[in-house]
Amino acid sequence: MKKQILATAIASVASLAMAQTVNTSIWFNGSDQQVNTGGDCVYEYNECESTTMGYWYDYDDRKNDNGGSYAMYPYDTTGYYGSLIAPEIENLGYVTIKYHLEDPTTTGQTAEYPYNFVGFGFNIVGGTKAPLDISAAGGLCVTYTADNAVTLEIAEEKSGDASCSVTLTKATSPTMVSKTIADFSQPTWAPAGNKLSSCADAFKAAQSVKFKLDGGASVADGQLRIFEVGPAGTCTGAGAIKPEPAFGCKADGDGHAVCTDAIKASVAASSVKAIVANRMLSFTGINNGMYEIVSLQGQVVKSGKVASSISLSSLDAGVYMVRVSGKAVHMSQKILVK
Repeated sequence: MKKQILATAIASVASLAMAQTVNTSIWFNGSDQQVNTGGDCVYEYNECESTTMGYWYDYDDRKNDNGGSYAMYPYDTTGYYGSLIAPEIENLGYVTIKYHLEDPTTTGQTAEYPYNFVGFGFNIVGGTKAPLDISAAGGLCVTYTADNAVTLEIAEEKSGDASCSVTLTKATSPTMVSKTIADFSQPTWAPAGNKLSSCADAFKAAQSVKFKLDGGASVADGQLRIFEVGPAGTCTGAGAIKPEPAFGCKADGDGHAVCTDAIKASVAASSVKAIVANRMLSFTGINNGMYEIVSLQGQVVKSGKVASSISLSSLDAGVYMVRVSGKAVHMSQKILVK
């Protein structure tokens, strides 16, 4: 009996050790809503019920900083057990948010140096933000698009807001970047009590990975897409922008979102059609709302109110995506402009 108990204890310790070893293969490639860091187990029914690794979440300057910035999602949680991310994985194969960065001087912020931000990230080990040594990852790689520069941060307890980070430049098409631990640095303004001897210390005690949009106290709007995340050298650069519905779910800053009627009760996309003839665009199934025409590189090249006919004379010949949002309707459709 004692031998059986001892064997069980050894097996439990070994299992825990395995659960707390960083995964050195790709962590996220759009195939699962979780990020497989190795810090816990990827959720399965009746397993990992209490906590799991790598759930994506957003955060912003409203809750603690008297700001007005926020994130937006394209799908509500209906049929997805409260998850805003699961429908993105199913329909798009990547995770994405749109963001609004508000001028903090208009929202009651009284900081000496006003600031605004929206962030998107995941914890290394579940909701507890337990630390894990991920230094074996050698750094991080990402495939992404971003309408504004974004900082990729390794958050841990000691550095506070002065996390080790690298800057990812603006990218309108899927772009792969791989950075070693040595590429990460703390900001020069880091207080003495928050300074690390090097960013290797951050990787040894990592709690979360974050993509942060810093507005520099100015108003800005844009979109962030993440196709891949993993240890340095594991990303392939694979990623393609898919047709995306209107972003009608506004995050509340506490893990939930308020969605518009257009998202909650949208009519079938098949009832709305975009028709192109002689470089004129028209619609069937909708007579009001807003439209966007987007290049395959993700750039909005024309937008406005839905009308009986819209001239496309200013567009180059090629394939575009038309997105329409209106009262209780949203659709996305490819069109060919000749």
